[in-house]
Amino acid sequence: MKIKLVLPLFLILASSSLWALSELNAEFGYGRQVYGTNDSSKILSRSYSGSFAQYLFDTTAIEFNYAFQSEVTTENNTVAITGTSYSVVSMQNTMITNVYGVGLRQALAPKNSPIRPMISFGYAKQFSENKTEYTFQNDTTGSRFVSRDGPYKARVDSAFAGFTLQLKMTQTFSLQGSVKTVFPAFKTGLAKNNLKYTAGFSWFF
Repeated sequence: MKIKLVLPLFLILASSSLWALSELNAEFGYGRQVYGTNDSSKILSRSYSGSFAQYLFDTTAIEFNYAFQSEVTTENNTVAITGTSYSVVSMQNTMITNVYGVGLRQALAPKNSPIRPMISFGYAKQFSENKTEYTFQNDTTGSRFVSRDGPYKARVDSAFAGFTLQLKMTQTFSLQGSVKTVFPAFKTGLAKNNLKYTAGFSWFF
């Protein structure tokens, strides 16, 4: 009778111990690029991402992640439209991307290491929205109007991969920096075309 009671209890404790370590990550990114005549044009980008990892073993975890990125390109250059009395005086393109992923995370050093590199990879679903606004001007009267193109939406089955380097600050808190990529499934050669660099923190519990 005692054996029948102890065995299930042992299995429950072993299972809770196996799944005891969890990790939350949050990262942020911001970019600003100015170009063109008199720095009249610019590209602004911002991103944030979060992930939750449930460790199966000391250094191997299942990872669930989410990432958001917004990139706004504004060009303030006057371009005359041939054969008309109108010019395009500005263009603004907005690209918004949301990515949901699930995969594996493999730490290359134990949790208590002062510096802890990690790699992650898995399946992702990528949702994108692209829209553009053009501002036209009548060169005779000076009046302006705005024309909108889009939004165009797309959903792509993708893969994600990443490399993260953590710097331990306390027993449960670390600073980290990452380089990540999302690319169409089974097209690993395109991974280098979509690299993102972010910084943030990690918390174990």
